[in-house]
Amino acid sequence: MTGFFPILELKGNPYDIGLAHGRALAGEIKENLDLYYSMVRGLTGLKPDQCLGHATRYITTIKEDALVLLEEMEGIAHGAEVSLEEIMFLNARSEIMSMKPATGVRASECTALGLTGERITTGQPVLAQNWDWHERVRGTSAIFTVKPTNGARALYFAEAGQVGKIGVNEYGVGVLLNILFTEEEVRYGLPVHVLLRLILNSRGTAEAVALVKGARRAGGSHFLVGDDTGHIVGLELTPTGIGEIEPENGILLHTNHYCIPDLVQKDIGLQLFADTTPRFDRAAALVSGRKQWDTQALSEIFTDHQDGPPSICRHANPLDPDYLRIVSIASCIIDLAQRKMLVSSGQPCRTTYREVVLE
Repeated sequence: MTGFFPILELKGNPYDIGLAHGRALAGEIKENLDLYYSMVRGLTGLKPDQCLGHATRYITTIKEDALVLLEEMEGIAHGAEVSLEEIMFLNARSEIMSMKPATGVRASECTALGLTGERITTGQPVLAQNWDWHERVRGTSAIFTVKPTNGARALYFAEAGQVGKIGVNEYGVGVLLNILFTEEEVRYGLPVHVLLRLILNSRGTAEAVALVKGARRAGGSHFLVGDDTGHIVGLELTPTGIGEIEPENGILLHTNHYCIPDLVQKDIGLQLFADTTPRFDRAAALVSGRKQWDTQALSEIFTDHQDGPPSICRHANPLDPDYLRIVSIASCIIDLAQRKMLVSSGQPCRTTYREVVLE
């Protein structure tokens, strides 16, 4: 494994931002399309034309509720020489993967952590997570600095073709993601990755929470949202429900199952993800082992291999089918006050973190 993720600076109106994105990452976007057609077919049986049929139905909601991001997607599509429906598919891939009843045990994903200032040596809050996903996405992801003509400047890490994921904005608002699965039927609302980008236009945690609560949401997930004042909240989402989690002793931790009692009743993550509870317990034990952490020392949590595979730092399991070869694509530590991210390119046990600052 060599090299670091591409770092793109995108400026201007939404279409121009998307156009530059699409031109710079055209090959990676097409690789992601090939990967997700395979993954969705393996998980749900849906064929590519069916995937695009579902993607088309998301366009209407985004046109009504997030027009600027639809314009950005149009630019991405033009720059990469693919259709708008294909870019929409990349941004709604989490929801489309969840459209058929899930059976069996799936390869689970991310471990996310929020720490208030009292638990950090600098006194400033930090968000951090390992992003675990298909091993091929290591070569088709990038770090984006977006400077729109109108809207917040933001720094985020995402897959080529997507408009948002893990990041921080100029107001010191940051967000992390854990995918969750619910018995509720997925809707044609705002996909997870669109909501994540909308959060990065917020001026504080309270504004971000209000935005998500008022949104027409498509599927299930957990957003760990925080700002530089130390206001950190976990939002567990279903298409129709939402609940908030507050830090305990300055710590907010999440993996891939619901924790709020009213939502636990609809959770299927515990059945799908055999390691979600052991990872949660292991991360809780590790983070509680120190009264205070510095950002570099947090790597001790995210490089942990106990009980693997899978573990907090995840490596490929040769027994998994090709479409479920899940690894730690990156580890991200976000300093909200400094508007910067420390990012490992691949498993954090194998590489050092690189600092990327929103300027």
